[in-house]
Amino acid sequence: MLDREGSIADWTVSQLVERMRRPRYRCGGGVAAGLSIAQAAALTDLVRRAARQQLPREVADKLAEDLERIAVSALAQAERDREALDGLLRALRLDQGSPSATVAAERATAVPLETADLGLALAALIRSVLPHTPTFAASDLEAARALCRAGIEAALAMARANLPLLSPERAEVLQREILQRRARLPEHPQA
Repeated sequence: MLDREGSIADWTVSQLVERMRRPRYRCGGGVAAGLSIAQAAALTDLVRRAARQQLPREVADKLAEDLERIAVSALAQAERDREALDGLLRALRLDQGSPSATVAAERATAVPLETADLGLALAALIRSVLPHTPTFAASDLEAARALCRAGIEAALAMARANLPLLSPERAEVLQREILQRRARLPEHPQA
């Protein structure tokens, strides 16, 4: 039902920035998380292309497929997050204690957790490219790592924000899932 002037993937950068400022478009932190991960995947692919001489062809081809899948999936997650947020806000307006509000809160928590999982998969790919990175592309990979980490952290923050809307038991389970994902992040963005 959301639409609100099409898919994020079809917006210009200017439209995206403008619409992120406006609540009616439902572009919160979960959207930013997905976009950060998509950008990080694109930069990592740029570095992969620069490193193609150092990578065995099969490895480079598999990496290209994985990076494309993550970039496309991260854009889709950004759109799913808009839909989940819209559903949650609609349900909360009707009745915060209703079963439909609980279902919507569960979805609004699950979507950013899936986004974080994409980011964690990308972080592993970034680490695999690091030893093959030409000097001139090192800063691009560093930017990819920073965007990826920011996307993961933003996604986990969005999931955590919805926990008070769930039963204490369910919130505790999801809090453990959030902490498990957080523990998989490198200690330092440069690591």
